[in-house]
Amino acid sequence: MRVVQNAGYTEQRKSHFRGADIWATTSDADQFVTSGVLCRYFNDQYPDFLTTPPATPPAIQIGGPGNRLFNNEDDFNYAISTRNPTQLYEIARTGQLYDTSNVPECTYGEQLKYVRAVANTTFTYAGVLAEAYDAGSNSAEFENDRLGDQLALVARLIRGGLKTRFYVVEIGGFDTHANQAVAHATLLNSLAKNVKAFFKDLERGSIDQRVMTMTMSEFGRRIDQNGSQGTDHGKAAPMMLFGPGLNGNGLTGG
Repeated sequence: MRVVQNAGYTEQRKSHFRGADIWATTSDADQFVTSGVLCRYFNDQYPDFLTTPPATPPAIQIGGPGNRLFNNEDDFNYAISTRNPTQLYEIARTGQLYDTSNVPECTYGEQLKYVRAVANTTFTYAGVLAEAYDAGSNSAEFENDRLGDQLALVARLIRGGLKTRFYVVEIGGFDTHANQAVAHATLLNSLAKNVKAFFKDLERGSIDQRVMTMTMSEFGRRIDQNGSQGTDHGKAAPMMLFGPGLNGNGLTGG
């Protein structure tokens, strides 16, 4: 593990939405860029993506569908983006998100079946995900929480041979305006245990040697405590990196 100190940008906006956009697009605070930094990378890697997509999804994003990280100017998303781990789990497990068999035997049921079938066909990579899910498994014990569910699924897909290079998972609750001592400790405990389980899960076959994880957030917290035993929106914050490929443990930056 390494910690990168004081990561941020000048003229911090301290807004959740604007801050997330700046991090995702790497724009200056006074610029409004609509394409994400990884979208621009994929534009170069896959110039014919819409007509000749790669065999494997370039990225998978769980939660935060409004994040611009993989979006272009036309709001096209290079990532398979789902709102929660359950949605991605259903696609990976069954090859479809919506059940087309369990519908009422009436006109409404017929229409519902049609709409669900159309929606299922939009998941171009459903079959690829299902193959990787079936080929993979989990051997580590993750926490029974949102982050644990997400990282367990990502680990299983990687172990199943999915060649996707970028995965984004999401955990909320760090907006600790009140009762920070308890809430922050709980969140970091989940992060620590689940990241440990994630890399333990990838040890077999030395997959962990080619995987690195990184945390990011839209802003940091202020040093001074407020009147609710919490802290308010701040500026720079530490970023944490995990993985055997790092050059040792420690701190980077001042």
